[in-house]
Amino acid sequence: MTTPGDDADMAPDIDTAAERRTEVARVLLTEVREELMRADNKAGLMLASLGAALTALLGAIGSGVVAPRQYAVVPQLLLWVGCAACVPALVLLGLALTPRLGNPRYSRTHYFGDVRLAVSAAHLERTVHRTDLMSRDLSQLATLSRIVWTKYRCIRHALAWGTVFCTLTLLGIVTGASAY
Repeated sequence: MTTPGDDADMAPDIDTAAERRTEVARVLLTEVREELMRADNKAGLMLASLGAALTALLGAIGSGVVAPRQYAVVPQLLLWVGCAACVPALVLLGLALTPRLGNPRYSRTHYFGDVRLAVSAAHLERTVHRTDLMSRDLSQLATLSRIVWTKYRCIRHALAWGTVFCTLTLLGIVTGASAY
């Protein structure tokens, strides 16, 4: 029979602390994966919206509803500078959606890229056997957090450029059409 102060109770406390750290790492990893999906969805939605706005503008110019060549210099300048601002927005959204694969290594099995590098099933079995789950989770957490941060930075900058595109283009159209 053991009493509350016995050494037999120490092992479960240590295991409980390790399990708690592992659980926290898993929760954080799940959250960062969800945030990664949100970032991709936001970038995709913004890219579709920006593409639709650009398509509508090109359609209006192509059909003659908007005739920038007949505008005065200032409205024409606003329109074309606004259109030029669309380019960095599209590039940044493309960068946000670009897959990032990390740095695969032969000596570990933390990611699918690491598994791809295995030279044989026996090599894969050895690397899987010596993989520490906590190390794997922390490695993925660090890498995915960096990726999400990069995606959101691209999205923020694209949002700014997209705002410049919409504002200046609409301002150029409105001022050009009112003088026309």
